Amino acid sequence: MLTFLQELFSKVTEKQLVFLWLIFCSAALTYQLGGVPPYHSDENYYVESTRNMVESGDYLTPIHHDEKRFAKPILYYWLMSASYKIFGVSLVSARLTSALFGSLAIGLLYLVSSRLFEGRTALYSVLILPATFLYFQISRWATTDIVMNFFVLLAIYFFVRLCQSDFKEKSNAYLFYVAMALGFMTKGPPAVIIPGMVAVFFLMATRKWGAWSQMRIGQGLVILLVVILPWFTTMFLLHGDEFKNHIIGAEIANRLVHDSPFSLYFFGVLFRYHLPWVLFFIAAFLNQFGICSHSLSPVSGVSEYFRQVLGNMRARIRLLFTKENESVLLCYIWILVCLVLFTLVRTEHSRYMLPASSAVAILVAKFFADMEKGEADWLGYKVTAILTGVILLVAGTFSGGALYFFSLIYSVPIHFFLLPALFLVAGVSIFGFRKKRQYGGQVFVISFSLVFAFSFLSGDILPHLSRYPMKLFSGKILRDNFSGSTGVYRLGNQRAKLGVLTGRKVFGFSHPSQIQKFIDTDDQVLIVMREKDLQESFSSVPIKIVAEDTAWLRERVDWERLKVLFRKAESEGVSGLTEKIYLLSNK
Repeated sequence: MLTFLQELFSKVTEKQLVFLWLIFCSAALTYQLGGVPPYHSDENYYVESTRNMVESGDYLTPIHHDEKRFAKPILYYWLMSASYKIFGVSLVSARLTSALFGSLAIGLLYLVSSRLFEGRTALYSVLILPATFLYFQISRWATTDIVMNFFVLLAIYFFVRLCQSDFKEKSNAYLFYVAMALGFMTKGPPAVIIPGMVAVFFLMATRKWGAWSQMRIGQGLVILLVVILPWFTTMFLLHGDEFKNHIIGAEIANRLVHDSPFSLYFFGVLFRYHLPWVLFFIAAFLNQFGICSHSLSPVSGVSEYFRQVLGNMRARIRLLFTKENESVLLCYIWILVCLVLFTLVRTEHSRYMLPASSAVAILVAKFFADMEKGEADWLGYKVTAILTGVILLVAGTFSGGALYFFSLIYSVPIHFFLLPALFLVAGVSIFGFRKKRQYGGQVFVISFSLVFAFSFLSGDILPHLSRYPMKLFSGKILRDNFSGSTGVYRLGNQRAKLGVLTGRKVFGFSHPSQIQKFIDTDDQVLIVMREKDLQESFSSVPIKIVAEDTAWLRERVDWERLKVLFRKAESEGVSGLTEKIYLLSNK
């Protein structure tokens, strides 16, 4: 395997490798898109609202649960509507929009990286980005985030082009504002704030004072208004104060004025959702700023060591602002803007850090490319590479053990064991590549194994093992073309899952009186509930079973609970760990 990868990287041109990688990533991102786990409850908003648009012909006002939804601008709904029109109304069609823009952003990152840095940095960055869990998973959700990320990256691309033309190509300035405007029409202000602040702080840090006039800020504001105002004006004319009060209240005031304390949540997101690449990012950061530099000279005493480190840091920071290091500075500003912005907003959602993932990928790629160029291991790399290999070996061992445990109580296809085998092979390969200083091979092995694992997990393994009955019930609802109301009783997030899978309104109920009121109608309605709840609270209610399935028991899991579950599985089999779920009808 090592020899094969060495020959691959030496014989195939970089653009050919990027093209092949993009095909592989596109296939991985679109693989089994209809599988629900993992999923995001926000998908329900877009799946249902867009379905209502296509069915009603009203492409201006999103409607969710029979209520107007003004939370996001209209562009994403239009993109999903186009997918519905071309491929038919389904969850797969809904998610194709994100998968497409996720794939396009990988190619766009290559263009950005190749302009910022020479050598293998561009190639390595496109290998790393889709192998980041945050990026990969959001590219498979029917939400606005990955599309906005594409336009943020596109805006930064045109800003980089503008800088490298010494601000003479005014078309790049105009396209910079167009990209921000399209991003705004996808998700709102962050699409303008992020690239706008990156540009502002970069120009300030590099003291390009003469560039401000060349940014054509006045004309840029006109472009933003021309793209943004038509839909907002139309919505105000159609819905008046209802629309205005929502935008000013829920979307502006409530997000900026609240009592939530400041936290380091997004620093944690940057770490845990970018593993194992963030380990190399930390090593790159320590080397970049001289904290862990391979060039430190021998010293005597701890105090002298720290004085030398501080002096080295000051020298490295000054170097960061020189012309030859401007690209690195841009990437650090890019990450800091995302961290500071969302820390100040204090609304904690991990997906908000998605725009920073591209900059992280570029800096990690440069770390590998610089080591490859110098043909030497930088201090900190050895520990990081070993940790990454250990992580993959542990992942292989743990996933293999988990699949074996499930196979004792539940049918597990034999090909699922490809996942632990892949992790184990990748872990062993990391140690081999580190020893031979084959940095490109190391990046490829980590990236390939992670992209394959993410796709395999979300497309096959988790949907098979999670035992969620909503897939069976949604299939029946769609096959029967049922258009009445559907409710879910005391099943938590299963309501959102059923809504995502059907693209229809699904009510959530928690009290028996609500169910009684729900079924007391002349129209046919459907209810999903546990067998236990049916027997205890609704045995005398005139409802009939339409379909049934089983789900894993939902209880708190700790070490003691796992031992109880294992004993229960040995004595009672899979039935001891599951409960029946019914799809019921009042007619």
